[in-house]
Amino acid sequence: MNTKYKLLVIGFIIIYSFAVQADTLKGKCKVLFDEGSYTQAISICTQAAESGDSASQTMLGEIYDQSGKSEEVAFWWNKAAEAGYQPARNLLALKYYYGGTVLGAEKGWKQDYSKAFKMWMEDAKKGVATSQFMIGVMYQKGYGADKNLAESWFWLKVALNNGYKLSTDVLIEISREISVEQKSKGEEKLRNYKQLNS
Repeated sequence: MNTKYKLLVIGFIIIYSFAVQADTLKGKCKVLFDEGSYTQAISICTQAAESGDSASQTMLGEIYDQSGKSEEVAFWWNKAAEAGYQPARNLLALKYYYGGTVLGAEKGWKQDYSKAFKMWMEDAKKGVATSQFMIGVMYQKGYGADKNLAESWFWLKVALNNGYKLSTDVLIEISREISVEQKSKGEEKLRNYKQLNS
């Protein structure tokens, strides 16, 4: 066997072994996370996260979130979010929306409707129903954007059409305050949206 061929085979074996090891770490991370064995999971998930696995980065962030380590949470969720991993993007947007959680503010997090709106709008345009719903809510309340009931109605209808049933409750709320003209604008936008996406 010539030297060049040997080097190619050795290189392939090394790359393959790293790939197998990364897949094994990802699998172990998920199992430990699902079991709630967070102390054991930190080391394994860190290795998988450092290899670039967005799911492991997100799980590691969730583990750190349990102990209130907001810097670590933000670090790992941002890495996964930058890679386009939707679950991490949604978790980050929720932190920005609440400045913590639905239960209240948390140390290390600052309420920032603009950041939440930006992330959710990017995902809403990609067809993510939960993001479409949150954009509808934010337009309804005027959080992160000017209050706009036509836009709110439109995004809530899109989310509902994509299977997000909670939209119905907010649409009922909006029906009490939306004008005929605003609803007409929302309906027109919905018709155009359906034509573009059919």
